[in-house]
Amino acid sequence: MSTANKQLIGSTSWVIPGTYYENARILAHLVDFVELLVYTWDDETKELLEKEAKYLAKLTGKYGLKYTVHLPTNNVENMISAYNFLRKSDLEILNYVVHPIDGISEFIKVASKDVSVENLKEKVLPYEKMTFDVGHHFLGERFPMELIDKINEIHMMGVHSGKDHEKLDKKTLEDVINFLGRRRISEISLICFEIFNLDDLIDSITLFERTVLKTK
Repeated sequence: MSTANKQLIGSTSWVIPGTYYENARILAHLVDFVELLVYTWDDETKELLEKEAKYLAKLTGKYGLKYTVHLPTNNVENMISAYNFLRKSDLEILNYVVHPIDGISEFIKVASKDVSVENLKEKVLPYEKMTFDVGHHFLGERFPMELIDKINEIHMMGVHSGKDHEKLDKKTLEDVINFLGRRRISEISLICFEIFNLDDLIDSITLFERTVLKTK
């Protein structure tokens, strides 16, 4: 885990086939936080989180594990419902990441202080807190330079052969460093690796920490 400059290293909640808790339990000794991927809000997702929230909270007590949430991307009604459920839970949630979907202004009125807006391949919505998605930036619309100082979370990954969410490679990391600057990257609070394979995740974190944080 990384504690330098209070920067926290995280992973998505899907690196093995399984539930939120089954993934978080494996990740608890590897990262500082887990990004709960809540892409929709249906009965199945709600029931699973109702069942597992107390166990996820226990990982905080045992390992210090914290959480971020990627809120639903299909409609703003689900986004609001998921947010209202999770903010009342016992989970220690550091950030809620949203896509700039139709009706997003309605959600921001409800949760403005908790929200970080992610750049998409086809759209970047300026906001006071931004999540910089590496894949979306290199494969789509470029992230505006004037918003760099508003970034509070990076979705880190490798990008090559037209694909994102790949194992982090030196070329992608060098491109990120050239765009954001090494010092700026080290000052961003949350670095979430959106890589859906456990071995690739571990290798990616090692490369990032050795290159950016200069660990051995």
